[in-house]
Amino acid sequence: MEKAPDAFDEKTLASGTARSEQDSAAARRAAFCANVFDVMVQLYGEPGIASWCLEAQNSHAVDVPSLLFFALADSDGHGADDGEMQRLLERAGEWRSLFVLPLRHLRLTLRQGRRNTAEIEFYEKIKAAELEAERLQVRRLADDFLPLEGPGGLAARYLETISMPEPKAGALIGRLRAAAKAVCCGLPHHAH
Repeated sequence: MEKAPDAFDEKTLASGTARSEQDSAAARRAAFCANVFDVMVQLYGEPGIASWCLEAQNSHAVDVPSLLFFALADSDGHGADDGEMQRLLERAGEWRSLFVLPLRHLRLTLRQGRRNTAEIEFYEKIKAAELEAERLQVRRLADDFLPLEGPGGLAARYLETISMPEPKAGALIGRLRAAAKAVCCGLPHHAH
């Protein structure tokens, strides 16, 4: 006599499939968070990206590391709800205000007056410290981002929060999206 399917077995199978999908999504997100800074550097090096980002930074106070982080998260299919995103931005903003911006100010001031070898070497050390501060900001973002889930569109929502005008925001997002496709191989298990 053939045994009728047990409802518990079906639920267990469905639960196992859902758990497997959650585990897979968690693994993809962990890989994203572990590799995001290196991929951001590649993205920043894509033609036009640095100049577009710096123009947005100078004209609209865009936090470039956060923008690139969110653009890559979008590209890899990750998201966060609005409240979680706001907390991410607050924590990134604290770090940026305390470390990145003072180092940037110092670097830009030094760039104006480099006169001798010692000053040039000092400038290079400050420049390296600024980059390290940005790397640590991204590490903090990744650590905070790892357990989150939610809707995508993070880069566009970030630009909305800083009130970047729509035509410019949309154009920047489009450029980042296209460039992210070029570097997507840097993110393990990238969703296409």
